[in-house]
Amino acid sequence: MSGIPIAEWARAMFGRAMHGRMILVLSAYFDDSGTHAASPYVVLGGLLGTEEQWAAFEVEWAKLLASPLPGKTKLSQFHLSPCRAGKGEFRGYSLVERDHITHLFRSIILGIGLVTIAAAVDKKAWDELIVGEIAEQIGGPEELCFVKCVDLVINTIRLRKPSERVVIAFDQGTKAKLEMWARFYLAQSEKYPELAGLGFGKVSEVLPLQGADLIALETYQFSQAWAKNRDEPEYNPHFKDFIKRELSTGLIFEREQIEEIVPRARREQAEIIS
Repeated sequence: MSGIPIAEWARAMFGRAMHGRMILVLSAYFDDSGTHAASPYVVLGGLLGTEEQWAAFEVEWAKLLASPLPGKTKLSQFHLSPCRAGKGEFRGYSLVERDHITHLFRSIILGIGLVTIAAAVDKKAWDELIVGEIAEQIGGPEELCFVKCVDLVINTIRLRKPSERVVIAFDQGTKAKLEMWARFYLAQSEKYPELAGLGFGKVSEVLPLQGADLIALETYQFSQAWAKNRDEPEYNPHFKDFIKRELSTGLIFEREQIEEIVPRARREQAEIIS
């Protein structure tokens, strides 16, 4: 099996939130996309599931990594970006083969019935509108994506599995920017009683984060298509099944929504000063 077994990693990361079981009922995993300087959008995307669903995911994902396609050697991890580009471990894959292996990994997520959650922010509009003291107060677009994704997880649980608790993991690369916000949420146990833990892990080691990587990149590309044509965005066919199903939820924050953040942040700042 490639990576650390989910149960082992979860016990090490969320020991206090576990009671002799693999995970405390529910867990969600998120990865980022579009965080490079020239990116038009910043995205966090991920998956929410039950203990049983993640156990099934682990088996199926590891099996496909070990034997991806006939005649192909095992993969150390599935990372959608190099797969699309035909780089790294996918250098010897034809376009048809890369499309097919993406379909197989995508089908694992859909077949198990994991909930898809994502948030995207127009980075250009954010950089133009959120400046000075306001930027220092509310952080960057990654922080907004984090807040919205955690809130979407909590709201989904309250709707579908009331009173159950969840642990949430994010890609290790986001830790520097998001760890403070993770502490902020964990400190509000009365407001978020469902939240049992927030942590960070490596995509190469934690299989669910590889599934989250797929959702993050697909959402990043969809956001750009959405910006060009909201009525009929030309999204990747692989993403169609995620968009059209009840178990998917996501938000795109464009200029209009970001403009509404500025006066609200100023009011909050004034209240603190007074």
